Amino acid sequence: MQITVHGTPTELAGKELLVGKEAPAARITKLDGTKNVIGMIAPNIQLLIAIPSLKTEVCSLGAKKFNEMVKGIRKLSTIMITTDDPEFVKGYKESECIDSAELVIDEERQFAKKFGLLISEGKLKDRLARAVFVIDREGLIAYKEVVPEVVDEVDYDACLEAINKLVNEKQKGHTHENWMSV
Repeated sequence: MQITVHGTPTELAGKELLVGKEAPAARITKLDGTKNVIGMIAPNIQLLIAIPSLKTEVCSLGAKKFNEMVKGIRKLSTIMITTDDPEFVKGYKESECIDSAELVIDEERQFAKKFGLLISEGKLKDRLARAVFVIDREGLIAYKEVVPEVVDEVDYDACLEAINKLVNEKQKGHTHENWMSV
């Protein structure tokens, strides 16, 4: 897949993921240094927000907008993934009062590669493309947006609509009655 960085065509490394397909599991690093896995099946809907760098105005603005946007949405785990250094991210989280989302680091670029978001060339090489993924409780990608130009913002309204649709949807899975009728 290809995006542009300030108008320059830039290749993304990794496999492009499609809506309706299973989200891969990717190992990330929490701010306390522990490792965790995101993606795949989970008890809550997951909103995965790929942020190239919180040090830029567009990324910082996006993180703050998402933090406000998801306040009070139950059954949603919001995870903002960046490749910035942990000390900067810790300071950013505190100074900007990011409290509705978890900020994590993609140190090994596993998330970037598995989700097809690793910028493979140019001045943003080894950074994440700007993107959002909404993953349902079954581990399927319900919504995806990879922003075509890295300096543009995501479509917050479309993302929120996808989240609300899932939050209000009755959970899938088998019931005892379904199991008995097989």
